[in-house]
Amino acid sequence: MTEARGPGFTFWTLTGGKSLLEGPRFRRLWEQHILGQMGQYAINYALLILVVGDSGSGIRTGLFIIAFSVPSAILGPVSGVIVDRLSRGFVLAATGGTRALLCVGLLVSTKSVGIIYLFALAFSALSQFNSPAVAAALPQVVEQRELTSANSLLNLGALFGEAVGIVLLAALMLKTVGADPLLVVLAGLFASSAFLAATIRGLSQRATGRELQRAVQDGVRSQFARAWQRLRRDNLSYLALIISVVGNASLLVGITVLPRFAKEQLGVSADSVVFIFAPGAIGIFLGLRLVSRLSHLIGKGRAQAFGFIIFVLSLLSFGLVANEAALLARWNPLGIADPGPLQGRGARIAITMVTTVFAGFGSSLTNVASRAIINERIPLEMQGRVFAAQNVLANIASVAPLLVAGALADLAGVRPVLIGLAVLISLFVGWAALRARSIPALAGGLHA
Repeated sequence: MTEARGPGFTFWTLTGGKSLLEGPRFRRLWEQHILGQMGQYAINYALLILVVGDSGSGIRTGLFIIAFSVPSAILGPVSGVIVDRLSRGFVLAATGGTRALLCVGLLVSTKSVGIIYLFALAFSALSQFNSPAVAAALPQVVEQRELTSANSLLNLGALFGEAVGIVLLAALMLKTVGADPLLVVLAGLFASSAFLAATIRGLSQRATGRELQRAVQDGVRSQFARAWQRLRRDNLSYLALIISVVGNASLLVGITVLPRFAKEQLGVSADSVVFIFAPGAIGIFLGLRLVSRLSHLIGKGRAQAFGFIIFVLSLLSFGLVANEAALLARWNPLGIADPGPLQGRGARIAITMVTTVFAGFGSSLTNVASRAIINERIPLEMQGRVFAAQNVLANIASVAPLLVAGALADLAGVRPVLIGLAVLISLFVGWAALRARSIPALAGGLHA
């Protein structure tokens, strides 16, 4: 796996990824991932705007979210087996090329609501193949000691792709030139991503004829079950996956109640809340930047647990923001609350902005450490199925809470929803940790 490293990009020392980006294989994987994420976030946002339009319909929004969740539950087992049995470079190139063709198809379509839902299903289905392929390809292009830093850099690239895709591409182009030019640009991004994936050395290995024959004979379900059983026998990997799934599902619930939180707790309009939560990007960056050091000092499992605890405390802080603002007013350090600017709504907004930094830090630390643990401890030939299982569980685990949280927020307010969510996920993860300890551990790591 060792490869010659040429001159690097000194600019990337800021991200801690200089030595990794000097390796051409990881650099191409990273670049194609950024382009793909940029296009995926942009098309997601554009499709949502095209569906909801000026109506602001909650029903249409809910159906759109479900349209993105259904393919995961259906295709998760299939996508995991395909990623493990075929060349991961081929899977990445094929999904990128197909998404480019879908952009062209959407460009020439009528863009009716029904058609848009169909395209949403198609893009979501392709992401079920693309995400596990990227995660499972990582150990093929970097050394094991570099996995944490490589996962961190991939997540940083995804963060950049999300910001550019949603803000600079989708939002800006939809407001200025419209949907059709945006689709042309996105088709180009996906095509470029496919080209880069096809040129990565080391991702072209395919299963042998005997392995493919065994895959057909064994069936998708049995292969998926075999990978899941392997995961369940490794306590650390199993708990890492559970914490990651619960954290991501909780994040989706938080996003669902965000408009009501803005109005009820902060007294601002929903379209202004994006600026209040923008500091979360700082926390995400800090988490991605420090995860390698923390993992080295205290271990990946403890680093993930630390990130999850910070994330849970952040949820509690959001739920108790009014109490915290009142406490700040009584404390009034340096006179900033009375007659200073941090009183009433100003105090609640300031506390929310600070809490958002911690929430972003905890979330990024949890996700990166989780992926690095699985990369290191699960056999390479099973990682596609394991990461596909993670996607399936994350989507399934979020559907019911998404529907329930919105209804509860309407009936009881957003405060008890956020506090109850923090308590419930803490209890669930604690129960999962105790249950994982009761299962005999599997000796060894990656090649066990």
